[in-house]
Amino acid sequence: IQVSLMETGAIEKPMRVTYMPGGVGAVAYNAIVAQRPGEPGTVVAFSGGSLLNLAQGKFGRYGVDDVRWLASVGTDYGMIAVRTDSPWKDLPSFMATMEKNPASIVIGAGASIGSQDWMKAALLAQKANVDPHKMRYVAFEGGGEPVTALLGNHVQAVSGDLSEMVPYLQGNKIRVLAVFANERLPGALADVPTAKEQGYDLV
Repeated sequence: IQVSLMETGAIEKPMRVTYMPGGVGAVAYNAIVAQRPGEPGTVVAFSGGSLLNLAQGKFGRYGVDDVRWLASVGTDYGMIAVRTDSPWKDLPSFMATMEKNPASIVIGAGASIGSQDWMKAALLAQKANVDPHKMRYVAFEGGGEPVTALLGNHVQAVSGDLSEMVPYLQGNKIRVLAVFANERLPGALADVPTAKEQGYDLV
């Protein structure tokens, strides 16, 4: 967020950034609201998944009305990714395996059941005629942990946001089978196919 604020001229100097992991944003949100409610220069930034959990009341005693909302800074898109040495080269082959033997695929993501990342995997399961509650899903604390698990072959796929995969795409370690967008994204991500173009209407 700091880069975006500086590029748009919202701030002139770099600001101090503190990373507060835990609860998909809940730890940071509750700490700021409870301990520093009167600081005009304090900003909390988190992902769309955090917003979903907040809206569902999963952040505890504080809700959406306990802060002043400033802006949505960017847009991210869901995706499903596997290792480059995975047998799945595209989304149809992955979906065929999921439909035939859903227990053979362990999907990792950086959030709990019912979260935004879980919903992405659940939508895939539904498209494969699989009950989402029967898919093998492992919840991790943040977006980096499921990627580490994927690279270590502890899970077979990762459901998450495309922005989290960019560094790994450059290293040729991970293959994104599909991005959940209406059309392909520009620039360095132009080679990532959409689910829609592969026959699955997921946006």
